[in-house]
Amino acid sequence: MAERSVTLLGVGIYTRAEVAKLLRLSATRVSSWVRGYRYTWGPREARRRGQQPAVIKTDIPTFDGTLAISFLELMELRIIKEFRDQGIPLQTVRVAWGHAARAFKSDHPFADHRVFTDAGKIFLSLADEDPSVALLEVSSRQQPFQLVAGPIFKSSLQRIKFDERSHLAREYWPQGRSTPIVLNPDIAFGASGRGHTRAHQYSCAVRSSALSRKRR
Repeated sequence: MAERSVTLLGVGIYTRAEVAKLLRLSATRVSSWVRGYRYTWGPREARRRGQQPAVIKTDIPTFDGTLAISFLELMELRIIKEFRDQGIPLQTVRVAWGHAARAFKSDHPFADHRVFTDAGKIFLSLADEDPSVALLEVSSRQQPFQLVAGPIFKSSLQRIKFDERSHLAREYWPQGRSTPIVLNPDIAFGASGRGHTRAHQYSCAVRSSALSRKRR
C-alpha cells in the first residue's frame, strides 16, 4: 500500500471529546457528522440496514482508531450545529456542503466567512467586498443557486477571525471576544490560548509525532 505522510503544523488537533465539549455536543454526534453512521429500520424479522455519509471532509487520518479533528473541521462542525439548532435537516446540510464546496472550490466551505443561514435555509455570500449584497442559496436540490439578499448569521462573525486572503477561519473565541480564551491552529496545535499546560502541549506533540509518521 502506498505510503502517506500528514503535515499537521498550523492545522490544529482536537480529539472527539474535546470537540464535543467545545461545541456542547455528544461524542456520538460528533462521530456521526465526521465519519457518517449506520442505521437499521423495519420489523425485527425483516430488519433492513442503511448508511449515511459524513457531512464534512476530514484532513487527519485516524490513529489507532482515535478520531482526530482539525481546526477548520471544528469550525465546520460548529456551523453544522448552528444549522441543526435552527431545525435544518442534516440531509439538507449535506447537500448544502456539497454545493458550497463546488462553488468555492474548497475542502472546508463551512469554515468560510461567506457561509450564512436564514429562515431555515442555508446561504453563501457571493460578494467578497460586501457579504450583505448577494447570497447564494445552496440548500435546495431544485434551485441550488437562487440569489437572495440580506445579512445573516452575524453571531459567528463575532466569535471567529477569518484570513482575509483565504476567507477561512483562523481564530475562534469559544466564549466570545470579551473572554480572553482563543483557539488558534498555529499555537500549541490549536489549544486554548489560556491555560496551555505542559501536559496538554506534550499530549499534542505526541499526537502530532505519531500522526506525522509515514503510514502504510
